[in-house]
Amino acid sequence: MNSNDYLLEDLVNGTVWGPESQVISSVTYDSREIQNQDAFVCIAGEHHNGHLFIEQAIHNGAKTIIGTDLERLRTYSEKYASVSFIKVEDSRLALAQVSSAVFGSPSESLYTIGVTGTNGKTTVSTFIHSLLNNLSCKTGCLGTAGIWDDQQKTDFKQTVPTTPEAPDIHRVLDYFKQRDLKAAVIESTSIAIEQKRLAGIDFNVAVHTNLTPEHLEFHGTMEAYKEAKMKLFDQAKRAVVNLDDPVMSPSLIERFDGSLMTYGTHEAADFRADKIRTTIEGTSFTLIFDDLHYRVDAPIFGEYNVSNLLAAIAACYQMGYPLQEILSEVWGITCPEGRYQLVQNEAPFQIVLDYAHTPDALATVLNTVQQVPHRKLIVMITGVGLRDPKKRPQMAEVAEGIGDEIIVSVDQPGHADRQEVVNDVLKGFKQPHAPTIHSKLHREDAIHHAFDLAEPGDLVLLTGIGFGGYQIIGDERVPYSEMDVVNAYFDQDYRFRKTV
Repeated sequence: MNSNDYLLEDLVNGTVWGPESQVISSVTYDSREIQNQDAFVCIAGEHHNGHLFIEQAIHNGAKTIIGTDLERLRTYSEKYASVSFIKVEDSRLALAQVSSAVFGSPSESLYTIGVTGTNGKTTVSTFIHSLLNNLSCKTGCLGTAGIWDDQQKTDFKQTVPTTPEAPDIHRVLDYFKQRDLKAAVIESTSIAIEQKRLAGIDFNVAVHTNLTPEHLEFHGTMEAYKEAKMKLFDQAKRAVVNLDDPVMSPSLIERFDGSLMTYGTHEAADFRADKIRTTIEGTSFTLIFDDLHYRVDAPIFGEYNVSNLLAAIAACYQMGYPLQEILSEVWGITCPEGRYQLVQNEAPFQIVLDYAHTPDALATVLNTVQQVPHRKLIVMITGVGLRDPKKRPQMAEVAEGIGDEIIVSVDQPGHADRQEVVNDVLKGFKQPHAPTIHSKLHREDAIHHAFDLAEPGDLVLLTGIGFGGYQIIGDERVPYSEMDVVNAYFDQDYRFRKTV
C-alpha cells in the first residue's frame, strides 16, 4: 500500500496538536507493531491502556498518535513537536475510521454481507461464500474458519478468533479489492460490533441466525447482547431474518426499515423448509417460496443446517440472484471445517467433529447424531475457560442421558484452572460419579480416551473449540490441530491398544 499524506482534521473528528497533516503508511493499536510513519491509536482496554505505550510507538516510528487521554496527549505533544496528536471521543471508532481511510475505503468497492447470531455464523458465512463463488461472483470470507479469498484459505494472521480488529478487516478487504473480488462475507460477532470494529462499513445485506445466551461475561445482560447484534442491521441496506428465532426476529422486523426477508420452518417465512429428510448422503427438503415448491438436495446434515442453508439462499436472493439459479448450485456447497465434519479414516467406528461449545449448539448436534444409526454414542464435551462459567454445568445437563459414555475436558483455558473448569461441568450431572462419566484435563487426552472406549459400530462425537488452529493457554496461543490429534491416535497407538 502506498503512503498517503492526510489532512488530519479531515481524517478523524478531534482536537489536533502538532503538524496538521502527516504521511500515514498504516495504522495499528499495538505499539510493538509500529513501523515508520504508521498511526498509533491508543485503546484503553480491559487489561492494557494504549496511552501508556505512546513513547514506545513514537520510538518505533509513529508520527500520528490518536487517543482519548487529553492530558497525556497534550503533554507528549510538547515533547515531540514533529508528531501529530489527536484527541478523540472514541478511540475504537477512530481506529475503524482511520483504518478504512488508510486502506482506501475498500468496503465501498465490494458487496458486503454481515452474518451475526449466537450459533451458525460460520456455517452460514461459508455457505454464502461457497454459493456466490459457484455463481461466478468472486467472493472472500472473514471469520472463525479463517480468511478465504475466492479460491483458498489465505495466510493472513488472525489476532481475534472470529471478527478481526478494524485494521485487519480493512487490510483484508483491500487484498480482496486488489484481487478483483466482487463481494466479502464477514462473520460479525456481538463483541466486534460493540467495539466498533465494523464501524463505517455499509453492509449490503445483514443476516441473522438466532439468539441464545452467550458472551454475558462481556455484555452483562441478554438485552445488551441482543442490542449489540441489532446494531449490525442499523448499518445495512437489506436484511435476512430467522423467523424461527422468537428472541430477536420480532425486534428486527419491527426496527428494520429496509428490504427484509425471513426464513425458517415457520409458515409465515418467505423461505420455508418443509418435508425435511436426512440420509447418510445428506439432506433433502422442500423449499417453499412465493407459493412455489422446489425440491432441494444438499450435502448437509441436521435440521439446523437446513436453517443455515436457507439463510445463505435468502442472502444470495437479496443480492439479486434468481432463486432457481441459486438452487442449481446448492449441491456443490462447501461445509466449514469442524461443523458436523465426518472423519474419513479406517476406524471401525464413526467419528464426527463439531464446534458446539454452547448448551444450545450441543443440544442441536446431539439431536442430529441421534438420528444416525449407531451402537453406542460416545460424546466429548468441554468447559471453556475464557467464557461464562455458568455455561459449564449446562453442557453436562444437555449431554446427560444422551451419551452412553461422556468425557469432560477443557477448551481455551486461558488463566482458568483446568480442574476447576472440569469440576464446573461435572456439577451439571445428576450422577457425576457414574462409571460412564469420565474427565480429562487436556483435550488431546480426552479425544484419545473417547477412542479407547469406542468399539465397532459406535459413533464418537467430539465437540468444542478444536478447530481454530490454537488453544489459548495463559496469554499464549498455543498451536493446536484437531486432525493431528485424531490421526496421531490411529497412526501410533490404535492397533496396539485394541489387541491388548
